[in-house]
Amino acid sequence: MKKVSLLLFIAAGMLAMSAQQKVMRIHHADGTSETHKVADVLKITFENEGDTPDPQGPQMVDMGLSVKWATYNVGATTPEDYGNFYAYGEIEPKEEYTLENYQWYYPEYNDWDCDEWEKYYKLGTTFTGTNYDVAHVKWGGDWRVPTREEWKELIENCTWQWTGINGVTGAKAVSKINGNSIFLPAAGNMVDAEHTHDQLGCFYWTSTEYEGPDISVECRNYRANIDATWRGADGYDYPEVGFSIRPVNGPVPEPARSAVNIPTDEEMVDLGLSVKWAPYNVGASSPGSNGYFYCWGETFDKLYGHVYNYKYYDPLTDGYIDIGDQISGTKYDVAKELWGKGWRMPTREEMQELVDECTWEATSSGYKVTGPNGNSIFLTASGMMTYRGMPRGSSESGLYWCGDADVRVRPNGEKMESNASALRFNRNGYALDKPKVDYFSRAGGIQVRAVHD
Repeated sequence: MKKVSLLLFIAAGMLAMSAQQKVMRIHHADGTSETHKVADVLKITFENEGDTPDPQGPQMVDMGLSVKWATYNVGATTPEDYGNFYAYGEIEPKEEYTLENYQWYYPEYNDWDCDEWEKYYKLGTTFTGTNYDVAHVKWGGDWRVPTREEWKELIENCTWQWTGINGVTGAKAVSKINGNSIFLPAAGNMVDAEHTHDQLGCFYWTSTEYEGPDISVECRNYRANIDATWRGADGYDYPEVGFSIRPVNGPVPEPARSAVNIPTDEEMVDLGLSVKWAPYNVGASSPGSNGYFYCWGETFDKLYGHVYNYKYYDPLTDGYIDIGDQISGTKYDVAKELWGKGWRMPTREEMQELVDECTWEATSSGYKVTGPNGNSIFLTASGMMTYRGMPRGSSESGLYWCGDADVRVRPNGEKMESNASALRFNRNGYALDKPKVDYFSRAGGIQVRAVHD
């Protein structure tokens, strides 16, 4: 009998506990409060209004394309909301969109010493998925600003209807592949403090830099423009103009890489040192050609180099992303990534061995380097790739990357994270300054001469 009474007592206690469900009380600034059952709350997030899509609503639409498309603009909460306007590569909206307040305006620009495109810092062939990408910064994950190609894919694979939602005019895109659709409000754009083309056109930034006929053209960036009669992503505009952003969701495309020649085993040069050396630079076709210019840790060539388009610079913190103190033979090693088969960037020690153990002879376009065994390689004096694009100091100086970071530290103990080890030499006529393994800005574009174990 006592056993039965005990079981009844335990059961009653459990019923009482289940009746007293946990609740969450929210206390408001006005002194009021409200409660919610804890069991009914999935999660709690703290967000800036308009920064993130409604987590309970449809965040993306599968249009049967290479990426999924967001249902509304950055800064909006519904498909018909305009959201915010953004200048190219900026992550905050503004009251006015002018050249003077554009974040990536080149402060040293002047009419007498600069080309027209130098009014701006060029942020790279594309900024999608980087910290210049407002969709990526605000929404996180795989959200990002579409490339020009992704906008063209949407335009070409949809049927378009100029229509409206809740009194807002815009364009409805219906996928030819699976019938799914998105709506783009005709938000117009911002030029200076003027809101233009309101309810007349959709203007969206792509993340792609304008591909001009040469590097001296004005700095522009591609945009998507859609209205009642026109749809395209071939137009381009000044980067300080304020356009809408419609994000996509998907992996960041790999940067384009130019084709390279790979030396055969028979072509590698034994100088009688600890490693064998390549007969020509990465990207070159012969010992006398320059090859491509690379920033430290990047595995793709580009037309100009400066800190703002360096892959491992973070504009949000004004710092550098740590990719290791030694990248030789890693995924950050351009020689290893492009040539494979045991090729890699030389270490600082191996480059120093080249300087100390070889004889150096200046020529009209570079330096003949002869090893202890009499074999030799030729290092071109190719200069460097600068913000202005073309090589500077060609036939006068040579710079070649090592795989080592800058090992020096500042007086306060901080690492010199902006530099990496590099071979440097200069020539005055045929008089060779002594080559030196020194340091160079990671964001600068210089040459790579590979080694093989």
